[in-house]
Formats: sequence, structure tokens, C-alpha cells
Amino acid sequence: MVIGVLGIAPAFAEGGYDSSITGWLPGKDSSDWKDNNRDSVSTSVKFTGCSVDNGRFTYAGLQLKKARAGLPDPVVNRDNNYCDTSSFGDKGAGTYYFHYSNLNGQDTGVAFLSVRSVAVRY
Repeated sequence: MVIGVLGIAPAFAEGGYDSSITGWLPGKDSSDWKDNNRDSVSTSVKFTGCSVDNGRFTYAGLQLKKARAGLPDPVVNRDNNYCDTSSFGDKGAGTYYFHYSNLNGQDTGVAFLSVRSVAVRY
């Protein structure tokens, strides 16, 4: 009698990149990335080490946008990032980026946001 063991592989992100943010005001966009949707991993943006130069950091309003040539880029998801992970779900194939829309609910430039580590996974 042969006994087999079924190995379940963990889900790995198709891709990602690590970066940082220095002195952003609301309205700034991240670098974009191409998701070929070859997996079922949730698109996520993880912030670590958040600070502002004037006031206090509570959260950064993020919008996940899908780039479309010659057309407006639609917002496909939104999240308030409290210096943690924003999970946007498994997205279809396409080119995406996140838009920094507000600081603590304010969309006017009153303080510059800095984030020591930004980890994007898709």
C-alpha cells in the first residue's frame, strides 16, 4: 500500500515592489504595475513607518486605480490606510496604481506624508 501526501502550496503574489514615500501631498500617484492575473492573490499596499511634517498622521486615503489609455482611470477600490495593509482583492488583468487622495480625511495639502516602507503586492 502506498500512502501519498497531498502538498498544498501557499499562495504567492505574482509580483510586487518595495518603495518609500517622501513628502507627498494628496493628489500624488504611485508607480504603476502590470497584473497579469495569473494567481488569486489580493492586491495589497502595506505602509510601515508613517509620519507627517505638520500635525499628526491618522490615516492616508488610498484609491486603487486601473490605467486606461486615452480614457479616465476608474477607481476600482478605496481604503483608509492606518499605517498598515490595504487589501483590494484579486483584480483582473491590467495596469494599476494607487492614488493618495487624502490625509486624515482632508484632500487639501496641509502636511507632507512620508512612509518609511511601502510594499505593493499583486
